[in-house]
Amino acid sequence: MRLDGIDILRGFAVSFVVFYHFFELLNLQNHFLYTYAFSLGQLGVPLFFVISGYLIYHSVEAHIRQKGTFVGVRTYFLHRLFRILPAYYINFFVVFLLAYFIFGTMDTWSFSFIKREIVTHLTFTSYFIYKSSGLGINGAYWTLSIEMLWYILAPILFILIKKDRYYGILFIVACLYILSIDLHVWDDILGLSHAQSNYLPMQYFLYFQLPSQILYFLVGIFIYKYSLQTTSLRGSYFVIFFLLIASIFYMLSSTSLFINIFLIKMFITLLAVFCLFLLFYNKKLEVLKPLSWIGKISYSLYLWHMPLLYAFQKYNLIHELNLMSVVALFLFLLFVISSLSYYYVEKGGFRLRHLLLK
Repeated sequence: MRLDGIDILRGFAVSFVVFYHFFELLNLQNHFLYTYAFSLGQLGVPLFFVISGYLIYHSVEAHIRQKGTFVGVRTYFLHRLFRILPAYYINFFVVFLLAYFIFGTMDTWSFSFIKREIVTHLTFTSYFIYKSSGLGINGAYWTLSIEMLWYILAPILFILIKKDRYYGILFIVACLYILSIDLHVWDDILGLSHAQSNYLPMQYFLYFQLPSQILYFLVGIFIYKYSLQTTSLRGSYFVIFFLLIASIFYMLSSTSLFINIFLIKMFITLLAVFCLFLLFYNKKLEVLKPLSWIGKISYSLYLWHMPLLYAFQKYNLIHELNLMSVVALFLFLLFVISSLSYYYVEKGGFRLRHLLLK
């Protein structure tokens, strides 16, 4: 399934993430663009998750209705695995070599711990077990752990939930989970104290787990079920509404309520990505054709941007070159590497999938 606007949305999502990480990882927090990068960065991953909720639910439904439950689920999983695994495993192989032999991020790790890290990364479980991922140079892996759980959960939900109101109940349960973090319910259960240096990271670790992030996937499902018509906004009204959403989110994302209260953060972000999705998901906009291509290779862009930025940080290029030269070099390398990954690795996975499913 490929709607014209989905790739545009993916292009927005990966651009938001890369824009934010560029300023964050190169320690450019004092740059005047950082506040914009931070704000937009809060939308990138949620937008990816809403897109995934929309597309994955459609994929499960289409496969099961066309081929029956058993064959449909099997075909669905093969589609997902050959979509995700080839590019991810090659990326992880390179990340491991860089982390171990060049950047030294694993110098203090025991050999047994390194073996466990390899196993958990290969099985997409590192984030859940160690509260970190990417061997110190590719933190983007955490979202893939959540995505893989969603890929497993989506067909289960489709098969078991026959009435839409139960998705609403699941939505409420997820909200209650976030509220429990805001009310510090988990502090006693997990033995956490405000005095601990890792207290705030642990709160975020709880927040970024599937029980809360599933809200984005559910919104994608709701859009798929109830909003399949093309939005009627045209021309200048379309642009005005888009700028209005971006402006409101920018103002709200800098407030203390957004930063300190997870439930408010979630609802503001949900509203913004919901509106963005409805604006673009079924549109064909020639002016945004380059963004559509970026969306097409967005998975490879997402995988490779953080290791590349870490290399720039490690070798202090931000001080060796002027900012514009760093931006130009980064974008050139990122698009070259990601294009090679997409056209030779991701598409290779597509071809292998077609051969197996003949």
